[in-house]
Amino acid sequence: MPADTDEARLVAARDPYSIRARALIERLEPHEIGRALFHLNQRRGFLSNRKAERRSKDNEDGKIASGAKALDQAMAEAGTDTLGQFLAGRAEKRVRLNGENQGYDFYPQRRHVAWEFQRIWEEQAKHHPALLTEEARAALHRVLFFQRPLKEPVVGVCTFVHSERRLPKAHPLFQERRLYEEVNQLEITTPGEAPRKLTLDQRNHLILLLRNKKEVAFTTLIGGKGLKLQQGESFNKASETRTVLRGNEVYAALAHKDRFGDAWAHKSLEQQWTIIERLLDEEDPGKLHTFLTGECGLDEAAAFAVAKAPLPEGHGRLGETATRLILEELKKEVVTYDEAVRRGGWHHSDDRTGEILDRLPYYGELLARDIPPGSQDPSDPPEKRWGKITNPTVHIGLRQLEKLVNAIIAVHGRPDQIVVELARELNLGEDDKKKHEARIRRDTAAAIARGEKLEQEGVPNTGANRALLKLWEELNPANPLDRRCPYCADPIGMRALFSGEADVDHIIPYSRSLDDSAGNKVVAHRRCNRAKGNRTPHERWGHDVDRWDRLAGQVARLHKSKQWRFGPDAMERVEKDGGFLARQLTDTQYLSRLAGKYLRSLYPAKEDGSVYVIPGRMTAMLRRLWGLNSLLPDHNYVENEHSNAPKNRLDHRHHAIDAAVTAVTTRSLLQRIAQTAGRAADKDLDRLFEGLDQPWEGFREDLGEALARVTVSHKADHGRKGRPSRHRDVTAGRLHNDTAYGLTGDVAADGKTPIVVHRVPLASLKPGDLTNPDRIPDPALRDALYEWTRDLTGKPFEAALQRFRDTHPVFRGIRHVRVREPLNVISIRDASGRAYKAYKGDANARFELWRLPDGGLKTRVVTMFEAHQQKQDDRPHPAAKRLLTLRQNDLLAVERNGGPREILRVAGFNVQGRLTLAAANEAGNLKERDGLSNDRDPFKYVYLSGRSIVKAKARQVRVDPLGRLFDPGPRN
Repeated sequence: MPADTDEARLVAARDPYSIRARALIERLEPHEIGRALFHLNQRRGFLSNRKAERRSKDNEDGKIASGAKALDQAMAEAGTDTLGQFLAGRAEKRVRLNGENQGYDFYPQRRHVAWEFQRIWEEQAKHHPALLTEEARAALHRVLFFQRPLKEPVVGVCTFVHSERRLPKAHPLFQERRLYEEVNQLEITTPGEAPRKLTLDQRNHLILLLRNKKEVAFTTLIGGKGLKLQQGESFNKASETRTVLRGNEVYAALAHKDRFGDAWAHKSLEQQWTIIERLLDEEDPGKLHTFLTGECGLDEAAAFAVAKAPLPEGHGRLGETATRLILEELKKEVVTYDEAVRRGGWHHSDDRTGEILDRLPYYGELLARDIPPGSQDPSDPPEKRWGKITNPTVHIGLRQLEKLVNAIIAVHGRPDQIVVELARELNLGEDDKKKHEARIRRDTAAAIARGEKLEQEGVPNTGANRALLKLWEELNPANPLDRRCPYCADPIGMRALFSGEADVDHIIPYSRSLDDSAGNKVVAHRRCNRAKGNRTPHERWGHDVDRWDRLAGQVARLHKSKQWRFGPDAMERVEKDGGFLARQLTDTQYLSRLAGKYLRSLYPAKEDGSVYVIPGRMTAMLRRLWGLNSLLPDHNYVENEHSNAPKNRLDHRHHAIDAAVTAVTTRSLLQRIAQTAGRAADKDLDRLFEGLDQPWEGFREDLGEALARVTVSHKADHGRKGRPSRHRDVTAGRLHNDTAYGLTGDVAADGKTPIVVHRVPLASLKPGDLTNPDRIPDPALRDALYEWTRDLTGKPFEAALQRFRDTHPVFRGIRHVRVREPLNVISIRDASGRAYKAYKGDANARFELWRLPDGGLKTRVVTMFEAHQQKQDDRPHPAAKRLLTLRQNDLLAVERNGGPREILRVAGFNVQGRLTLAAANEAGNLKERDGLSNDRDPFKYVYLSGRSIVKAKARQVRVDPLGRLFDPGPRN
């Protein structure tokens, strides 16, 4: 770029399409060539391959391919050589969907951009031979067009033979084993009689019928070519919600008359797998076509059809050895999978080996069937070696369970019985069962319809694709031809779902909410998803009036469960208890199931110990019946004040009450309540169990005394442990916010705060910004804005800004304004040490209290950015003594004003050195509770700083996994 700043701005402001067109016919200056190549780099697109395209509709028939062909034709008719030449003569340069068929007018592909790069280089090299060398061309070509291959996921090990990897679901052995397993489970049912198993001949007949079919309706299996059943007889698996039985979908696809036809049945298992493996793994369509026409002897049409064959994705849980052994047993007799596994020498669900464990190992060692695979390398850390569950709630829960149980074993020995609470409903009554089945029928029918739609479009009919299609339908349920991105209002056609142009976005970022429910997901353009980043929609675009108006129009089409997530208070609602309750419930349910299996591994056999699960609703009922909700002192200050004997979720000790109830719930009581719940149509279980005896006399009083001694522990945010490898970028949180600030070199009136510049939306300006000469550095723009908005405030002021942007003769179209402000920022420096931009810190890492040699006190708050710098001596004085180092959620023991000891949690701290503390047991939205009057909620924060911290004898304490408090006592 030119050295002169003004000239550089002029170059950046030129129309890049015009420069790209001129590059083919005249000499450009080097900075103009750079501008053209930079523009190409921004629009190079994603280089797809056959493996990725196999999951979507074939490009030759798809809208993208049609749009690319339309572009080729339009370029030829216009007589243009490159995409840049073509676009330079068009007013509309964006790719759009138009017409009833939602097709693209044109669609540039990477080949168009690569060709233009080549042509620009060829023509400009004639004018700049010393600059545009072959070495420079190769280097820039790699920068523009190199794309790292997608990382293949690690395939897990076989459930039973750990030395083998799992078979793909497209493997003939997997398909055959699954087919025999399904059919062997069929039973013939007759009203009023016991079901009867299939005979061997009946089973074999159904296998032959299903082998070359993707699926067959149960009505066909019962009559016609199926089994000749008597009137009223049916199959146990047939129901209103399940009407078909899957066949061998791979055999059905490849033995189709348009593909291999009858020849497929005559190929050996090894030959079939060789072809299937090539179809799954080959990325180059040309190489695959040569293989199919050459080695496989197919004609052009058949080879083309085979290449598009719909094959199932993913892997099963068994390797080849286990599959062959189990399949052999399934074929011999009409036995179910669990019996076939037993005959193979394993157990279908209980994988305990008889080994006596003295403690719980890392969960990945024992739950290999239930988690993504690890490296199996003994030199790797446990999580990498054995694999880990990707759900953070479940992963953390199991690691905490490991720590707790091992601490119990170390002190008390291995427990004889463990009871786990599961967040799930009790047995449904008849009315609820009917509603539940109706809902299943409705959802099943909708899923089948989506699957048929996918198959019509040539897209694999998978659960993930059906879910994606459902999210797309929710953009506008009433009009399939007018479904638009909720963030930009541009159309999203069905083809965009499977081409990479659109993807699924979490409305409230998952990293901030852990909400992965369908209610928190929308289909959006990938570019909008990236622009939104780790923010809510309102955080990203709420200040942009025009953009927000378009966005609001699309949000109105969405379901109400999604609409609130676009509001300005979305994060506040999420941070409240129950903000994403459905997701937490699902996580807890999954965690409870895995926890039960994990804990059972402590016992070599069932008779050596007992682990069972009780439903959470039963715990809640028993807590009410035994009068335990009122044990906590603030039980009247709860969010659901209209409930019957409400549970106090504003005190973390309600978990201890749940644990106590869980522990005393016997199997006999569990069975009695569950059976009664299933028979109770009105579900008023409390009335059915009025007068239920407590576990022992005085149970409630004993529990109350125990609660008074409970100290709630919190997971403190101590960031990373140790310094990471220099080859890895690892932080314990966001180092700074996203906005980049320019450094002016000036400082504020205090003589130290730097003056920075950055761009803000025009609509965010206030009247005071236009009367402050230091706020907007461009005097012409500032004066023009002042003239258009003079003496206006509020809505009239905002309307004047809108008119200014739309109609001003000089500044029409302006959206952002450059402003100055004093701000403490983090300077970013180049290799020479020159600061060239800055960022605002985003979080504080820790609070420190120091005693100086003269007896004075000094507080210091270390930002997250500072905490990740190279180690420095950060003492305020060489002889200073550090009294406290605290992080979020650390626990303090304090004795205020000579009173008794209190255990407080660090809820926050500010740069002025003030600690914000709360009693360790307090829960809920503490900031909101602190603002309520005492009669509504007596909770109030405790604030300490400097001398008051020392005066209160504050010291850090810790609580071990068994709940024991370790207090070093007051310090001098």
